[in-house]
Amino acid sequence: MKTFRNTIIMFVILGVLVGYYYYIKATKKPAPSTNIISISKNKLSSIDIKDSNNEMAIVKSGSAYKVIKPISYAADNTNASDLFNSLTQLKYNRKFTDTDLKKYGLDKSNFTITASSSNGNTEELIVGNKSPVGNSYYAKLSNSQYIYVVDASSIENFQLTSSDTLFNYLNKDLYTISKDKISKVTYTDSFGTRYMQKNKSGKWTYNGKEISSDKSESFLNDIVLLSPTGIDPNKKINGNNSSFTLAISDGSKNEEVKFLTNDNTNYYIQKNNNQIGLYITKDQLNSLITDVKSIMK
Repeated sequence: MKTFRNTIIMFVILGVLVGYYYYIKATKKPAPSTNIISISKNKLSSIDIKDSNNEMAIVKSGSAYKVIKPISYAADNTNASDLFNSLTQLKYNRKFTDTDLKKYGLDKSNFTITASSSNGNTEELIVGNKSPVGNSYYAKLSNSQYIYVVDASSIENFQLTSSDTLFNYLNKDLYTISKDKISKVTYTDSFGTRYMQKNKSGKWTYNGKEISSDKSESFLNDIVLLSPTGIDPNKKINGNNSSFTLAISDGSKNEEVKFLTNDNTNYYIQKNNNQIGLYITKDQLNSLITDVKSIMK
């Protein structure tokens, strides 16, 4: 009888402990968020970054991103998505209040990051000085009293250090037709227009003569691997006799890119009649130009 009573007492104690565990779990408050921007990534529709000399803005539409400042051009979706993610996950190490913003470089800062949501909300983050102790920056939201201490590496993701920063967020695809779908290539320079195309048997030809598989494979690789070297924003040139146009087709879709040069060192890219300052070096075009000349011999 005594053993039975002890067993009941043990079950009662166990029940109390289990009940207490679930009570604590249900009433425990979550740890406070240290995120600075309250807009979630799925609501974030644009980022506008400004410093004393530069500005870059990227907007999101569906799953695609587009750079709209300082130029208008398709963005690299992976890099743009990472940037949006970095902003929504930007965290502070600590926060405090102080009315003297000048000593933190927050009174007249030219470095701002503005986040806008799909429902019209906007949050502007002002970035001030680097802290004298620790590898951090001071920052604050324009509509908040708090000053945040943020890891330097997190802030430096948003710095517009040079045109290389803009270039990093641009789509680098000159052509979208895949290599196996290309059926015709048109090359135009100061000497005229030449065509290379597949015949009915799938062999590449030039002037009715078959091109060796090695030459055609090398030539097609040159085309699909073309990628800009850098950007000189908004620079526009007319080109000289060394300029050329390369168009590819899959039978239903045609894509044309002009490679324009004034000095034969950099070729500026004009796509869809639009120049935004993207360029590719002559060294990177050498293989393509060499293969074209080899085919046209």
